[in-house]
Amino acid sequence: MKKFLLFSLALTSISTFSQRRKKQDWTENVRSSIDPHVKVMLPLGDNFLKDSFDYFYGFGIGGNLNLYKNFGLGVEYTYFLANVKNGDKFGYLGAPSMNNFDWYVFHKDKIIEDFFVEKILGYSTYRMKSPYLDNSGKFSEGNGGLNLGAKAIYTIDNEGFQQVVFGTKLNFYNAKIGNQNPDIADYYSKAVFLNFSLAYRYNF
Repeated sequence: MKKFLLFSLALTSISTFSQRRKKQDWTENVRSSIDPHVKVMLPLGDNFLKDSFDYFYGFGIGGNLNLYKNFGLGVEYTYFLANVKNGDKFGYLGAPSMNNFDWYVFHKDKIIEDFFVEKILGYSTYRMKSPYLDNSGKFSEGNGGLNLGAKAIYTIDNEGFQQVVFGTKLNFYNAKIGNQNPDIADYYSKAVFLNFSLAYRYNF
């Protein structure tokens, strides 16, 4: 009876240690980061954004959460400004601003000890605002679209907490503006942005 009790106690201890070890492995694989960044966004293609603006430039902040086996979730907010290149295309509007959120999933690959690459795929939302030049109010338009891209990450300290991140991304813009002529509708509602970003990342 005593041997049976000792055997049962040993099995229970091994099982408890195993479960605790699995939990520790899971928590060790979960790491968060925060990324203050600056961005430049260039409109591409044949559309009113490309014809109206030189480029968008802005700053913001992002956050990432590694979940399992180098997969994770991320979100970024960026506040953009732009200069009007062609006022005839943009109408009676002043210098516009844009609020942009990017949600995405990512997969991180280790290239060498201090260098990583993240591949991302997600969805973006946009809210562009601009004052009318005659002070009669403000233009406001909301829209969304897919985003995809990659980030190059270089670790700058021995502990791995601090990193520099350079990213490039394609953001697809769809304002869903209707018109009987599909060419006109596409011209004013659809665009692609080429996005470049530079960020400082702190892991915790």
